[in-house]
Amino acid sequence: MKKTVRNIVILLAVLLVLGGTAYLLANLPKDGDGEESSQPSSSSSTERKELLTREDTEIESVEVKNAEDEYTIVPTQEDSQLGFTLEGYEDYDFNTSQVAANVRTMLAFKPAKELGSQDSLDAFGLGSGGTRVTVNYKDGGSDQLVLGDTSPETVGKYVLKDGEVYIVSGVPDAFYANRFSYFYTSVYVIPSLTDVTVDDEGETTETEAEDKLETMTLTGARFPEPVTIEYNSRYLSGYGITEPVTAESGNTKLSELITSLKTLTASSVVDAGITDEKLEKYGLTEPDAKLSFSLNGSKHELAVSAKDSDGMRYMTADGNDLVYRVDNSAVTNWADANLMSLRMSYVWIANIKDVKKLTVTIDGSEVHSFDITREKDEEKSTDTSTEYDISKIVDGDGNSVDYEVYQPFYQQMISMAVFTLDKAEYSGTPAMKIEYEYFNGGADTVEYYEIPGNRYAALLNGSFNGQVRGTDFDGVMALLP
Repeated sequence: MKKTVRNIVILLAVLLVLGGTAYLLANLPKDGDGEESSQPSSSSSTERKELLTREDTEIESVEVKNAEDEYTIVPTQEDSQLGFTLEGYEDYDFNTSQVAANVRTMLAFKPAKELGSQDSLDAFGLGSGGTRVTVNYKDGGSDQLVLGDTSPETVGKYVLKDGEVYIVSGVPDAFYANRFSYFYTSVYVIPSLTDVTVDDEGETTETEAEDKLETMTLTGARFPEPVTIEYNSRYLSGYGITEPVTAESGNTKLSELITSLKTLTASSVVDAGITDEKLEKYGLTEPDAKLSFSLNGSKHELAVSAKDSDGMRYMTADGNDLVYRVDNSAVTNWADANLMSLRMSYVWIANIKDVKKLTVTIDGSEVHSFDITREKDEEKSTDTSTEYDISKIVDGDGNSVDYEVYQPFYQQMISMAVFTLDKAEYSGTPAMKIEYEYFNGGADTVEYYEIPGNRYAALLNGSFNGQVRGTDFDGVMALLP
């Protein structure tokens, strides 16, 4: 036989053998069809089933007990939809959708790996410190799971059921936390104001307007005297303090405070169902600071405890029956404020071009008056605003006063600064009385009473404003025309 023919015969024989083997393998009995069935080991199976075999409609309750808390989840029916909520908190607003999602995730637990029975459950976090979840069914049956540590070898957490340890991915973190992890931490969000303009062609444009704080009152241990700030257009800044002194606010500190009030988010919710005992527990029986305010037409009330060693405070808000834990940075602009930081340092500032008549009386008898005439500045005025220049100043005797003399005196007079808000005893006749009358109507009065220590008690429209130094007072007297 030639070599080529021999090789072909050998190849045909090999193919016949391989084909027969393949046929035999393809026709081996399947599971349950005979003794030749093959069972893969549990640790390598890719067809694992869920740990729990029940449907959500069968659940009576889910009991969760972890290192932080112990609570029960129960089914609820709303709009013909099956949901789940926290027992005893049905009337609270929290993330019930997440509660339901976690329950259904648990029902679908499918192990990524099976480790079988283990001698030391503590090594997997499945001992006494593990999270116990008991699922009770309407037919009286139940399932128990223990949730343990995160597995370092496969993505997932250790889960114990019926004495067997599994690694399961997607175990909800909420099962390891307290019941209030489902509660929303956003306390409120205040919408911005808008300005609406219409152009010549009728096109409407909306732009974000400046925030407007209608009123704000601070009380609590930090504010033994209530501090009230209100919007008032007669102040240059738009804001004035009405209690416990009368002064202009609207400084940088207040602007930062207003911005911080637009939205508030807590770090967590720690309790619900406020009682006197709970207020005492969280240091809120006598709050460190309380705030009541109206911003952009939205009203809110907040109260915070003193800071703890971690710089955190407990807080109540808007009577919503919850206790929050909040980082101090979220409330510091008002909770750590003081009256001096919220006011302008000067006693009173009136625009020099708005004053029609200025009267300065020294010791009740020496009167200096100035009548001012102003003219419209055509170059600087626009269709929406009018600018003025002072054209003439006449004193009480009818003599003309140079603007170069009047302006430095006026500047020094309105620059007198309050350095302390300590109350002072004063009486008698003011050492200086300043009366402003305005072109657009209205008037304001500032008085300075001498007190011990080379100081003067300043009053704005009859209300105490603060103390100024004698050196500031002397500076005004030195420039009096």
